[in-house]
Amino acid sequence: MVMTAPSSKPELQAVDLELLGKPIHTIRDNLESIIHASCLTLSNALQSWLKSSLVEVTLNGVNLHTFQNGNIEKNNVTTLRHIGGGTAYLNIDPALLVALADRFYGASIERSEPILTSSDLRLQERVAKLVSQWIAPEEMWTFSPYEFANGMGLNADFTIQFGKKTGRLSLILEGKLIHSLIEQLGLERPTHLGDAFNEKLAATPVKLNVLLSRKTLPLSDVLSLSPNDILPIELLNTVPVSIGGEQLFTGRVAEQDGQLVLILNHD
Repeated sequence: MVMTAPSSKPELQAVDLELLGKPIHTIRDNLESIIHASCLTLSNALQSWLKSSLVEVTLNGVNLHTFQNGNIEKNNVTTLRHIGGGTAYLNIDPALLVALADRFYGASIERSEPILTSSDLRLQERVAKLVSQWIAPEEMWTFSPYEFANGMGLNADFTIQFGKKTGRLSLILEGKLIHSLIEQLGLERPTHLGDAFNEKLAATPVKLNVLLSRKTLPLSDVLSLSPNDILPIELLNTVPVSIGGEQLFTGRVAEQDGQLVLILNHD
């Protein structure tokens, strides 16, 4: 008898159906604009804190994020909770955070191992406090213990250059927070979304394909064809009209005022 081990079922991620109906892409575009304009604020703050002009922060982009087990390192992340509901997670690459902290605290020897201490995480909290104020006032945020999130969110990804060292900073906003931001920014779902969609759909250009002729040849004749060969053809009496692979109706070709025209049949 052959025994087979039961196959493990893939882990399914919850999808926030309500969020899909909200203007998450509008929120993303607004956040990208706000954050991009605020990057200089973080660059200037880090330069002031570290007493160094060799610090530059660049926004790489704001993208949709799906929460999964293990894609946030809970021991290295700073968690902020919004008063209206929802959570933001910020973390800096450990190697870069160690380098920033060594400079910030005036360490006499730079650490070679990226093992984070509570002092390093306090510096990250300082960065998180500043960054969170780009999207909501300071009084709307409180630091919170890490809580695992499900579903969809947004991830703002940054590159921080500090001298010869480079690392990433990630700011992840979970779904409940995006709901709060939608209300805060007044981005309600359009009431007549269906009508607007139908108007756009009706104005969408489509290409009609009309098959004017068919010809059957032996394969040997087809293989012997070369440029400038002339093939006699005859127009079909009834020509099919389609969009893509879907036939809509038929018609017949005629001449009117010296121009070929298509007359639709009563199918």
